[in-house]
Amino acid sequence: MTKKNKDTVKCVCHAPRSLRAISFHSDVKGPLITLSEGGRRVTRDVSSFCHGLTFSGRPVQIEEKVRLRVEHSERRWHGALRVGFTHVLPEHTTLPPLAIPDLTNSPLFAAVVVPEGICRPGSEIQFWLKKNGCLRIWSSDRTHTEQTTLNPTWPVWAMIDVYGQTTSVVMLGSKKRCCIFTRMSCPALTHIKQAEDKERLRRNKEQMNMLEQRNLRSHYLDNTDHETPDCEECVVCYSEVANCRLSCGHKCVCRPCGMRVYTTFGTCPLCRQCLSFFQP
Repeated sequence: MTKKNKDTVKCVCHAPRSLRAISFHSDVKGPLITLSEGGRRVTRDVSSFCHGLTFSGRPVQIEEKVRLRVEHSERRWHGALRVGFTHVLPEHTTLPPLAIPDLTNSPLFAAVVVPEGICRPGSEIQFWLKKNGCLRIWSSDRTHTEQTTLNPTWPVWAMIDVYGQTTSVVMLGSKKRCCIFTRMSCPALTHIKQAEDKERLRRNKEQMNMLEQRNLRSHYLDNTDHETPDCEECVVCYSEVANCRLSCGHKCVCRPCGMRVYTTFGTCPLCRQCLSFFQP
């Protein structure tokens, strides 16, 4: 989606106050999913009604409306598109055949069933996560809202299950209504994907190195039964206050790092005990 200005063509995502470009995740997708048009279109092989999970290539903001258009459908199957959001990095998600209930059994995932009647070819669908944690879906003839267990203060990725009759979906971009204007994004990630991938790998590598160094240090700590004092600073990023207590009892991470440690590693960075839950 571009704007033409005289003899030049400019991406919407490069306009002032625009949202970052958004498209489907190029590396994490169901085994029957094929990407095309630079990551704008996803198509599921019609040999099965499932194995069509896909995600957004970047996190989405609260109240940011992800816009999709249904391109093709296969009438021999029942059911249609499922859409939702997740707190878990797509790269760290083991893809099951179905979003509902295989992923939504976890409180870190939420999805809703899009009625077959509004998943006809050519239909446009928008869905977003509201400030109160509700997931809302909109089409030209109906709106549906469902309460979720997601935390609006945590990062979320859009989740699209190309299921049942729905076999092909196109990303139209996204939009977010602000006070006096609407921010827009284009759906083409190809022109910035390489730089984003490098930055994501760099951040993940830095986080892994910090956690490994902390684990090595804690390996030599005396393993006694007395209560370990709370840390003053986060042992992961070393920049924020440690204001989040893990299920093992250690108050050693900030809230954002606590969520990442729980979803990515599942163990305390101090005692390496498996975490049974995460309470911010």
